Amino acid sequence: MSTFKDYGYNVADVQSLISTGLHPTILLAFCHGIHTCIFFIALYFIIESTQPNRKRITLASIILFLWIANTLILSLNWEFTGQMFIAHGASLETEFNFSPGVSLSLAGDVLRVLSVLVADLILIWRCWVLYGGNLKILAVPSLCVITETVGACLVIASTVADIGFVDASRTNWSLVYYSMTVATNSLCTLLILFRIVRVSGIGASLKTYRGIIEILLESAAMYAIIYIALLVVYAYEFYYISVTVMTAYSYPMVISYSITGIAPTLIIARVMAGHSRPDDSWTRPSLPHMRSNVLSVTESLQFASGPDQSAQTTSMSTGHRTVNINLERQAVEEHGGDGADVSQKRSAVKV
Repeated sequence: MSTFKDYGYNVADVQSLISTGLHPTILLAFCHGIHTCIFFIALYFIIESTQPNRKRITLASIILFLWIANTLILSLNWEFTGQMFIAHGASLETEFNFSPGVSLSLAGDVLRVLSVLVADLILIWRCWVLYGGNLKILAVPSLCVITETVGACLVIASTVADIGFVDASRTNWSLVYYSMTVATNSLCTLLILFRIVRVSGIGASLKTYRGIIEILLESAAMYAIIYIALLVVYAYEFYYISVTVMTAYSYPMVISYSITGIAPTLIIARVMAGHSRPDDSWTRPSLPHMRSNVLSVTESLQFASGPDQSAQTTSMSTGHRTVNINLERQAVEEHGGDGADVSQKRSAVKV
């Protein structure tokens, strides 16, 4: 049996590598608990929603798939951890020599790829809704998804061929896949963010609590941020640290597993709960950020109840927020058989 010294590792390197089999799994279990809570809340909103049954069943199936995939990924990680630290935990060398096998690695890769693909399709769907069904907007994100899918197939193929181990002499398909994933979700996030600011106005979007929440949830900003962090850490360790001691990227990677399910689930929960804007409102002009003097609505109302009373004219101008009420009356008062005495009363009221 070969030892870690035969590969040029020291004890500190081996301990660092072995720790990636335990600590990220614990972090993944914590993130999965958050995902589970959000999943059941979203499921409740879907059940209580008045949307058509077909739409509710479709969205419920999507978030259910994402939750099941994340649960299975957690189960596979616990299986790997148990095999390493229990079945092969006799010594540091036995833990180092443990290999999860192709089947375990392949199952994890397939689940991760499918989850990311579904999450990206949800983002593209939201872009399609926000831009009023404009298919031209979807051209570049769709191309990125196709390229990302090709990269995912190459990652799976490298796992099947048992060449998934990171090596500087081979093409790192995982790095290519992460890069295309970042390109897809970042582009969709920027498109959604631009649309929200364009419709709501930058003041309404950034100066109110509701606007900030809308930006963070509707654009799935956390989804793009975690994959950007994963790509940066992974590339830094691959090119500048050592391809044999890559451990730090494991933490943003396991967080990305749960975020991949959480971000689309939050979007769907927001839509089903009625907190999202109506679909047709994204194509209507929104005027809350325009000044009040741009619009002016004037109404003239005339009331005449008889020939002895003059007209009452009411004019309202929303531009200056003033209301001028001019009233004219004519009354005839008789004093002991004398003629008529006419008096007029005028009043102006400003609000």
